[in-house]
Amino acid sequence: MKGTTMGRGRAIILLAAAAAHLVVVCLGALQVDTGDGGWARRAVQVYGLLSGADSGYSFFAPGVGTNLSASFQVNGANGDDATDVLETGVSREADIRVRNIIGMFWLEEDQRVRRSLVASWAGKVLARHPDADSVVVRLDTFELPSMAEYRDGKTAGWKMNYRAKFVHHAKRMRAQQSDGRAP
Repeated sequence: MKGTTMGRGRAIILLAAAAAHLVVVCLGALQVDTGDGGWARRAVQVYGLLSGADSGYSFFAPGVGTNLSASFQVNGANGDDATDVLETGVSREADIRVRNIIGMFWLEEDQRVRRSLVASWAGKVLARHPDADSVVVRLDTFELPSMAEYRDGKTAGWKMNYRAKFVHHAKRMRAQQSDGRAP
């Protein structure tokens, strides 16, 4: 029987840990600022960040982020069009990482960096489709209306935020050379 029962001391420690976690969750849900001073406050902040207990659990709040999407229209030399995405479906974790990289576009303010990031994605898609002449990159957000807007009849939907066309460099060079133009 000794192996199946939990010692009283161990049960008290587990109960205290569960209660402490619940307190941190409540602080996060109530958006209580624990301040900067003292080791205990820093420990609560670090634990909240690591566990997600400080997230506030505000799914329906005004601050809910939008869903991001990147799609690629691949244009073939023979007029065939195909749509591609960066996500591979190999694993959930890999696709989450890809979506995080897509999210970097929305956070970046420097237009040159944004253009370089999108050009890198286009290069990846063109490498997957070696017969393609060009790829059109489209970045969309899924816009959720506020509850007041929803009551007024506004519906959720995709909104295009960025669109750019990238041409396969080697094919463009060959086309310019065949036309007698300098590259």
